[in-house]
Amino acid sequence: MTSILSLLISLLALGVLIFVHELGHFLLAKWNGVAVSEFAVGFGKVVFQRQVGETKYSLRAIPLGGFVQMFGDDPRLVERIKAGTVEPETPEEEQELQELLAKKDSWFLSKGYFAKASIVIAGPLFNILFAILLSMGTYAFLGKPVPVTHPTIGGVMPGDPAAEAGLTLGDKILSINGVEVVTWEEMAEAIATSEGKPLALEVERGGNDGKPARISLSLQATNTRNENYEQFEDDEIQSTYRIGIIPKADRVPVGLSEAAYLGVNHIWYLSRMTVTMLGKMIFGQVSAKNISGPISIISHGAKEAKNGFDRLVSFSIFLSVSLAILNLLPIPILDGGHLVFFTLEKLRGAPLSLRVQEAANQVGLVLLLMLMVFAIGNDIFRHIMPL
Repeated sequence: MTSILSLLISLLALGVLIFVHELGHFLLAKWNGVAVSEFAVGFGKVVFQRQVGETKYSLRAIPLGGFVQMFGDDPRLVERIKAGTVEPETPEEEQELQELLAKKDSWFLSKGYFAKASIVIAGPLFNILFAILLSMGTYAFLGKPVPVTHPTIGGVMPGDPAAEAGLTLGDKILSINGVEVVTWEEMAEAIATSEGKPLALEVERGGNDGKPARISLSLQATNTRNENYEQFEDDEIQSTYRIGIIPKADRVPVGLSEAAYLGVNHIWYLSRMTVTMLGKMIFGQVSAKNISGPISIISHGAKEAKNGFDRLVSFSIFLSVSLAILNLLPIPILDGGHLVFFTLEKLRGAPLSLRVQEAANQVGLVLLLMLMVFAIGNDIFRHIMPL
């Protein structure tokens, strides 16, 4: 598979996850009687659009998000309409205002708490449900993975020594520094006890006329961490060595009931892991260098696409869960932030003031922009300017 094709497949996979997220908002909006003016996948310039009834469906140039524009979801405009201070300057603006007034019963902000809450939660919920379906389908059609004992590579971590040296999926390591290795454990032991010295590998791979490939690589030292991903105290830090590979796994068939159980259990594990790691990043227990931006996401998706359809699906499952959890963070302008607003309004029995909402949204926007700049910075140093 060419790099361009794998990149396009990665973008398509990301677009599918965005579509699923926005579809959740859209369907629950319709279910609760809210009129939708636009359903968009992507941001920026419109590439394709079609009007169907009251809703415009559009595909935009930047495939890193999407939105569902609902009638009456802008508190500033709603306040101005109630105060009678809206003065259209063009016939188009007048038409839009009349259309908005005609659908006053279908405004998003006119709905009750549970309707609004269900609409904002639906996006992340659809991502979780989609991940469960993908996971169940993977187990049902491909079976459950069972690790093999021989040292055959099932995956290569981007940027690690194995990837830099050209090791790839399916390679079988025969020897290290002239010493034969028969099992994965023997290979791992040889790497761990190498004291960081360069390794000379003999590798069996397809398309090499049966002759072992000879590969040299340097090791990467990492600090030992405990099971909670917390770094030990300075006097307890120990260096270990790795080359950045994971074992190949065979798959055994399972029935539909077991596939359903394994699929749900897998998503539960991914969700707990994501929340745990996110919490540890917030409290500084895990390096913020682990935060990835769009460059890393798309690049990693392209590499997984090269490694096979099942690997791309596995990455999509992880990304769908991550997208759901990140959107539930209580940050204004995210789904979780909207839910906090609606809950506070419900508890106090009155809407929050427009000034408070605008201030909170500005803070949320700044936080997200800072996070995005930091994540893209990590991407640049990781992929474009490696140190």
